[in-house]
Order: sequence, then structure tokens, then C-alpha cells
Amino acid sequence: MPEVPDPDFVGSLCEIWFGINYAAYHLAYVRVYLQTAALQTDRKVIEALDQATRDQMQTDVVICKAHLAAFFWQLDHIFEALRAAITRGQKEHNESKYFWQWEQELSKIEQKLLRQEIKAYRNQGHQYPAIIGCSWDGEGGKFVRHFLPTIEGHEPKENIDINEVLQRYFEFVANIWFAFAPGDYKEKFPRDFLFPVTVPFTFLGELPAELQSVPQLAIAVVASDKE
Repeated sequence: MPEVPDPDFVGSLCEIWFGINYAAYHLAYVRVYLQTAALQTDRKVIEALDQATRDQMQTDVVICKAHLAAFFWQLDHIFEALRAAITRGQKEHNESKYFWQWEQELSKIEQKLLRQEIKAYRNQGHQYPAIIGCSWDGEGGKFVRHFLPTIEGHEPKENIDINEVLQRYFEFVANIWFAFAPGDYKEKFPRDFLFPVTVPFTFLGELPAELQSVPQLAIAVVASDKE
């Protein structure tokens, strides 16, 4: 394995910015995969479908939930990484008083409601991985919205669209990074992100004409029982 250099304070901040990128990447996938029949169809309707269609739906659900879990993991990790970077700054530049001020500021941020909610949803993955709630209208089962389940001790989320909540969390964490970044870095690092996203099997959204017949790769992963 090649040696990995030990980054200084600025290098640590740059690596943390990649964490913001990773969170944006997972958020992009969640947004797309929420727009699928797999996540907008009543369970009873799905049970009546053929096995091949149910398998495709299951694949879309797994991909969406995996990216949602990873999204919260990345956001939560940013706070740990920021604290480690500030500690490194204190050691490298012990003459600079602002690193101790930053430590106090980060401790205040850690107590904020949004930070605590991010931590709670990240930890919830240990019990129920990436639960996505669905709101239905009436007995007909018309889909209304996706939502995050309410966690005990936190504000209810059932009446808020999940995309709105996730965007709020993402902007909260991204703005914290920009607040700690040195002045010239605030302009060098972009706030907008663009990623290619595989079109889901059961996608319900509108696709440009050139994407209507784009093939998808089928990757087989096998966990054999051989020693």
C-alpha cells in the first residue's frame, strides 16, 4: 500500500470538503430514486405484481436506502473531522488564539437542533437502516410525500417532505465548513455539485429523449460459502 501523507490543518479542511461532496453525491441519488414506483406504490399493489417487477422495485429501494444511510453518515462524520482538524491546528499553530475560539464555536454548533437531528438519524441506522416513510391519501392509497420518521425527543417530521429536510441538513453542514475555511478558500471551493445518476428501473420522472433507451449495467456480486 502506498504511504498516505499526514495532512496539515489546511489539508484536513480540504479533505473534509470532499466529505461535503460525498454527501451531495448520496443526496443526488436519494432525490432520483425517491421518484420511483418502488417508493411511491402501496405495498398491496406491489404484492400483486410479477416477480421480475418486484425484484426491480426491491433493487430501487435498496439503492435509495443505502444512499440515504450514507448521506447521514457523511454529514455526521464532518463534525468529527472538523474537531480533529481544529485540534491539529492548535498543535501546529499554538500561537494562534482563534483555534481555541473555533473549538468553543464548534461545541456550540454541536448543541444546535439540526446537528442533533443529523446525529439521531445517523444513529438510527444501527437499529432500522434508512427508514423512508410514505404518506398516503385516503383508502385509495394515493401517494402524497416521503418523510423521515420522527425520533423520540425530536420534532415530528411526518408532515414535511423528506427532500426539504435533507436539503436543510446538507446546507447546514456545508455552511459550517465554509464558516471554518480560511477566507481565500471560501471562493476556491464551489457550492454547487453535479453527478451522473443511474436511471432507476422503476423511474417515474420525466427523461430527456436521449436517455429513453440508455442501457443499464447489471453487476453480479456473489458471497460464496467457500473458505
